[in-house]
Amino acid sequence: MTNAKLSGATVTSATPVAAGPFTVSMQGAKTQVKMTLPAFCRVQGEASPKINFELWLPARHWNGRLLSIGSGGFGGFIDLNSLGKYLRKGYAVTVNDTGHSGNGTAWMHDSKALLAWGHDATHQVIGPAKALVRDYYGKPQTYAYFIGCSTGGAQAMEEAEFYPHDFNGIVAKSPGMDYTGLMLSFLWGLKSADDHVTIPVSKLRLLHDAVLRECDSEDGVKDGLLGDPLACRFEPESIVCKKSRHRNCLTDEEVKTAELIYQGPRDPRTGAQIYPGFVLGSEAGSATLTTAAGDSFMLNGWTLIQGLMAKQYAIPLLQNMVFGKSWDWKSFDWEHDVARVNDALGAKIDAMSPDLEPFERAGGKLIMVQGWDDPLNAATLPIQYRQDVISLFARGISRKQAANVVDGFFRLFMAPGMSHCIGGDGPSKVDALSAVVKWVEHDEPPAELLATKISMPSEKPTRPLVRRPLCPYPRYARYTKGSPDIPQSFRCVRPSVQAALN
Repeated sequence: MTNAKLSGATVTSATPVAAGPFTVSMQGAKTQVKMTLPAFCRVQGEASPKINFELWLPARHWNGRLLSIGSGGFGGFIDLNSLGKYLRKGYAVTVNDTGHSGNGTAWMHDSKALLAWGHDATHQVIGPAKALVRDYYGKPQTYAYFIGCSTGGAQAMEEAEFYPHDFNGIVAKSPGMDYTGLMLSFLWGLKSADDHVTIPVSKLRLLHDAVLRECDSEDGVKDGLLGDPLACRFEPESIVCKKSRHRNCLTDEEVKTAELIYQGPRDPRTGAQIYPGFVLGSEAGSATLTTAAGDSFMLNGWTLIQGLMAKQYAIPLLQNMVFGKSWDWKSFDWEHDVARVNDALGAKIDAMSPDLEPFERAGGKLIMVQGWDDPLNAATLPIQYRQDVISLFARGISRKQAANVVDGFFRLFMAPGMSHCIGGDGPSKVDALSAVVKWVEHDEPPAELLATKISMPSEKPTRPLVRRPLCPYPRYARYTKGSPDIPQSFRCVRPSVQAALN
């Protein structure tokens, strides 16, 4: 296989691996990953320009499909755990490092490396991967799929928008597709807390509980989840501390911080929305996130959006790619600098084009999953994007007809209580890949997806497994009767009044 004729890529090694325990070192890190795997051929290679990739090929029981997996954050690592997960399911599976290795920022000054991370690393790898599959099995894959979350979700949208023939089916979870706006949202969160005060975890939970008291039962059941957060009407100033009360309340400064986070970044002169704010209910959900590098960290609602995300992502990116190393984030001019950022970065790192007509004509199917309680990516961005896609398809036909056309290849599922990618107070384990496979291969569009509650590592299950249907937007799951822990107790309905997006 090292002699396979490839266009734009080179195989550096091809090694047969016997079934059983398998230990491998993480590229660009000291971490070792230990797995038990079926027999496979491990292919390592490099696609132009300097995109390291791996392709794992089942030695037996291949399901005939090729799966590409997205990255996370600024990339720089090969997600070995995901390679193993889908290899065990019978996929030929590939992952790449997005064109650079490790956590450094030098790649931000390399135009080719930047283009790879922000636009086309997956595209550059999938052609050689398909050729290697054909070389190994003596026939091409029957279908090709992509799945990714966060930055991987942005990669999913890059593929659907710019390379519509690469994949038959795509799953985009919590997609950071407006990456420029996302960085400005991170900066806004830091500014909000810096201008006023950081809201501690205990107060975030207090605020979240107040939201639930006001709106929890609007979906028919009081279960700690908001089925349709856009229908909720709650004002954080309603729990502001009074003179005679000092506990179970928010200070004036904490309320101001909360209001700004709900609002999201806006032009101070015109009031124009720069990036959506966070929805009611997203204040305090807990989740454990694992990066492609194998690192895990706890996410407690808005804790990271109030500072750490800006310091880890937005500030380094803006310093290296727009303003220079000596730039002080406090000097950012929200009236004038937003355009400068968009001009410098938008075309290089964003995937917000609503023109999915080439993808639709190619027969592609797209499933997008977004958690309502996502405290990192604004939950309403995918909704706005879907509206833009419908508007594009509405040229010459009614908007209702256009929505039906879009639903024929692109469906969005909003998950109550789901945090960023996975975790949170609600059911968040969703097998969207199997759903898109059925849609592509059997023409079975998903009428709903099943979400299952996962336990935090420190938790002991204290109740039966919670499962909840997720409905294609704009429908949501409304409780009818029976146990709220089973999907049969809900039905997909349209909101009685469609909430307007600000």
